[in-house]
Amino acid sequence: MNDPRVSAIICGLVALWLGYTIFFAAEAPSQILSIMQWIFFICAIAGLAAAVARMTRGGR
Repeated sequence: MNDPRVSAIICGLVALWLGYTIFFAAEAPSQILSIMQWIFFICAIAGLAAAVARMTRGGR
């Protein structure tokens, strides 16, 4: 994606959704699913940080 605003929106929404499923789950997921959720959550946060950094530098 070339537009960091779109990347920031998508990563932010994914991070919110994954954070909700991790921290407010009614049942404990299996261990492998929990690991995958955490990996994707960390990737979404990293993508959000990179998009925000690109926006502050004025990059497109």
